[in-house]
Amino acid sequence: MKNNLGKVFVVLTTFLSVAFLGFSFSARIAGTNWPGEAAGLENYYIEAVPVDKSRPTYTVKNKITGESVKAGSKLLPEVILAAYTHEITQLNDKIQALEPQPEQIKKRQDEITAHQKQDLKAIEAREEELKQEFEKLAKTIIDLSVEGDKVGQEALAVWEEGKLRREDVARLRNHLEELEVDHFQSLEQKKRLQDELSRLRGVLARLQRRHVQLKSPYED
Repeated sequence: MKNNLGKVFVVLTTFLSVAFLGFSFSARIAGTNWPGEAAGLENYYIEAVPVDKSRPTYTVKNKITGESVKAGSKLLPEVILAAYTHEITQLNDKIQALEPQPEQIKKRQDEITAHQKQDLKAIEAREEELKQEFEKLAKTIIDLSVEGDKVGQEALAVWEEGKLRREDVARLRNHLEELEVDHFQSLEQKKRLQDELSRLRGVLARLQRRHVQLKSPYED
């Protein structure tokens, strides 16, 4: 944005300079309507202070600040020229103030580099945490799978035993239902953990891609 403002001020300064040169050239060729030029000033106004009946003195001031740019001049063109010169000087000062300094650019680059290094370390730490969590979830899923198979085998054994012992059908059936519920819960938990594992794999993949993107500028 500063660069755009600087370009605008440069163009405006150039325009004012060209306008002033044209104004000076036309004054040489055909003369100038000085009261009209004074009335045409956008940011300045001119006060005429009568000194005697023939020649007043002129003072030009800034419309916004009320600052006196030139006072006590007996020539109207002189105060008009002072107004243009003052405006051009202010525009040049603004342009110089908006232009970034090399020290500021270097400082900002160093800050961005430091932040990138911090982000890279944080991502690497988070990646390591996710890897550990991933390994724990994988082990939990394996344990649940083994436990689910074991519960299934127990349920089958109980079912077969129920066949042989009709007298214990009611008791074994209750126990079987409990095992089936446990088995179903184990399967549901396994499914949830598999979904969580898939989600973590996606997060880990994005982090690894981000890690590669952040790491590439330093390797180059």
